Amino acid sequence: MRARRRKSAFLEHYPLINLEVSLDNQLSDTVNAGFDAGIRMGRKLQNDMISVQLGTVQKRIVVAAPAYFRDRSEPATIAELLAHDCLRQRYSVGGRLYDWRFEDQGQTVHIDVQGRLMFDEMRAVLDAAIQGRGIAFVLEQFAQQELASGVLRHILTPHWGLDDAFHLYYPHREHMPGKLRAFVDFMRTATSPAIADQFLNPDVQTNPI
Repeated sequence: MRARRRKSAFLEHYPLINLEVSLDNQLSDTVNAGFDAGIRMGRKLQNDMISVQLGTVQKRIVVAAPAYFRDRSEPATIAELLAHDCLRQRYSVGGRLYDWRFEDQGQTVHIDVQGRLMFDEMRAVLDAAIQGRGIAFVLEQFAQQELASGVLRHILTPHWGLDDAFHLYYPHREHMPGKLRAFVDFMRTATSPAIADQFLNPDVQTNPI
């Protein structure tokens, strides 16, 4: 995936810098956790943080495995999702659920789907969808490989949702360490929304060592 290649490209470009990556599904305090920077969807940051947008807003689509529709009809409208087993995701452990919110003919439509399975990480949602456990609402970039291989199908294609862009954030400092400056400058050149396929938790913390 392109974001993984970008991480590899950074390591190749700066062979003397080690990169520590921690995936955290909480809105963590990056500095107190000992990290130099983080990547998070949206701009919900502490006041002393600097934010750099990475790519564009993220598009969510509805996907399911062909096996899920073996004994069911495919939904033809957003409302018909109410009759299906939908895979839901929380922002964090015990946190609120992601909204199934769609752009439909210039209007935003919210639907309160139901389902037996609930997760706090999108990879787990996608894996359950691949197994035919239900219908998922995931970032389009995240499901590209599965859609291309046919293990998942994009359904309700006229309808999608929009999420915030991902942002790199780091504390304001009068003198930024050179290794952090190299990482920030490198990531600042990213113009592709493919950041999502690597950083799919609300908080991804990085530490150029």
